[in-house]
Amino acid sequence: MWCFASCFASGKSRTRLVKRRRKFEQTRNEVEFDGDSDQFSYATIPLYVQQLDQRHDFTNDKIPDSKACHRTIRLLRILPTRSDGLLRCSIRAAELDNLTVQYDALSYTWERTSHDNENENQNHAEKQCVTVCNGRQLCVKQNLFDCLSQLEASEYYGRDIWIDAICINQSDESERSQQVEIMAEIYRSAKRVIIWLGSADSFTRPAWELIRALSCLSDDDLTRIKPHENENKHNIRVLGHTNSPKNWMALGLLFERRWFGRAWVVQELVLAQSTTVLCGRYVFDWESIAKVSHFMSKRIPMNMANSLLYKGPTKLAAIKKGVRAGTGNILLYSLIRCRTYDATLHKDKVYSLLGLAKLAGEDYPDYLKCDYKRDVAGIYTDIARYIIESSDDLHILAHAEGDEFRERPGLPTWVPDWSVRKDVGLRITGYKRYLAAGTLPRLAIQDGNTLTVRGFELDTITRVGETKEEVNQHRSCPGWFAILEELEQKYPERDYKDAFWRTLLLDTDPSETVPITQPWDNSFAVWLKMHEHGLSEDEMQRAAEFETSFTHSLNLRIFRTSRGHLGCGSLSCKEGDRVWIIQGSRVPLMLRPAGKGGSDVYSLVGGTYLHGFMQGEALLGDPEFSDVTLV
Repeated sequence: MWCFASCFASGKSRTRLVKRRRKFEQTRNEVEFDGDSDQFSYATIPLYVQQLDQRHDFTNDKIPDSKACHRTIRLLRILPTRSDGLLRCSIRAAELDNLTVQYDALSYTWERTSHDNENENQNHAEKQCVTVCNGRQLCVKQNLFDCLSQLEASEYYGRDIWIDAICINQSDESERSQQVEIMAEIYRSAKRVIIWLGSADSFTRPAWELIRALSCLSDDDLTRIKPHENENKHNIRVLGHTNSPKNWMALGLLFERRWFGRAWVVQELVLAQSTTVLCGRYVFDWESIAKVSHFMSKRIPMNMANSLLYKGPTKLAAIKKGVRAGTGNILLYSLIRCRTYDATLHKDKVYSLLGLAKLAGEDYPDYLKCDYKRDVAGIYTDIARYIIESSDDLHILAHAEGDEFRERPGLPTWVPDWSVRKDVGLRITGYKRYLAAGTLPRLAIQDGNTLTVRGFELDTITRVGETKEEVNQHRSCPGWFAILEELEQKYPERDYKDAFWRTLLLDTDPSETVPITQPWDNSFAVWLKMHEHGLSEDEMQRAAEFETSFTHSLNLRIFRTSRGHLGCGSLSCKEGDRVWIIQGSRVPLMLRPAGKGGSDVYSLVGGTYLHGFMQGEALLGDPEFSDVTLV
């Protein structure tokens, strides 16, 4: 059995249990300190080295101007001896550009590590635990203290580690902004990124066992696995005892840990030279986690518990692949993929990804530099402005989802509210499988909070039905059937049954095929009766396949138009909204008359699927283009 310490010493991340070599008494708050005089002060470790004036008087604990410390960081080192029973460490300053400086960096969550018993967990997470740093008292939150204690118990000595909560003076906004500006480089320069998922519990070992078993399977064996089917013969043959209810539950609980949904972990993981994943004393292999996540995300319907949580690692793997390849709009695609991720500050939904985009080759302007004194609406508007200016398309507009997904005051309707943690839109990151506006070049002129674009009005929404989420929950959709019956009576020559199920699935499936080639014409009806008795095994299989595709994007609403077309778009859409084809947008956009400023002024409601018009068909009729202003 390999110990945790040897995993670090060898420079390899082994999937082994960790053998705790020593036990420490984790004494907390047992030592009396003389008030502020014994508190650790960041003024004693200023964030600059070469420019440091040795004659500077620190007696008043005045911190030097942080503008002088752009390329300097602090590093922490755990010491092998305790001080009156308390964990002891040291902090020093180091130049980031000094190639002789070698350090690890920690990726973790500041708050509670899981969603269970949130009140109890939050109280536990907020506890302040005492350590001794440079001979002074330094308090840290519980989860970080647990991590430091695990590293200490594993004899993680003689190595420097960068930890944001300790190495940045969090009470100094200027220093925080400056350090966040170079945080991507901090993680990229680290020799190793240590990912701390939190302390282990009774489910950690079963999850570790199942991930290990699944990741070792051949592609053929893996594709035949049916998750959570404990009596399945193939599962039993290749997984053995790990094919148990507890193991499958443990896997979901592991992916439910909050680290997998934290905004900052994106750049921390993607830029890492190498990683070690820890959950208490258990060491996981990141590539194995990502492989299992990808498999589960393709096989688990949204209706199943923890279905969204399984997708976290495979999202991160997709972002990492894009950054390494340097393809696509890295900043926009990362914002889309990380929309459900959590950040304590809404500003960090953007700031946590800026460094990632910069290192991928996107050189963003000065107005995007990290500044925590700015308001959220201004930051989000500037990000939208930059993405539009630096892109060849207007794909960002399809992710501004109307009133239902807008919480920040002061945002123009064409600017996505990234603080809303919901999977919105058609749930297809690049929409490259669609080409509603053909190859027409985008036209966009921004003036303050308005955006002028060019296109033509295609149709008007005349009736809306239930949302997909409502039908998914209740298996009842009278509004949908009413729309279908109405259209069949008015346009008897059209095949609305085919159009209907294709619209529900956006005419695409997990294989990314457009249009869908599988014969799923009656699968919707079977799916509605899925929980009834009497369905054959073949019907149940088809219903399950349909459910996986149907539940991929639930925050959508079915509608019909004045010209008899079926669509599926943002659940913010209403009767009277207009469907436009806009140059540079790969999907049609729904616009709503603003009611002021003229007939060509609109609010953006969101993107939509409109059956029969996703591959440029609307351009065939020589439409009349005009400019419209979005407010």
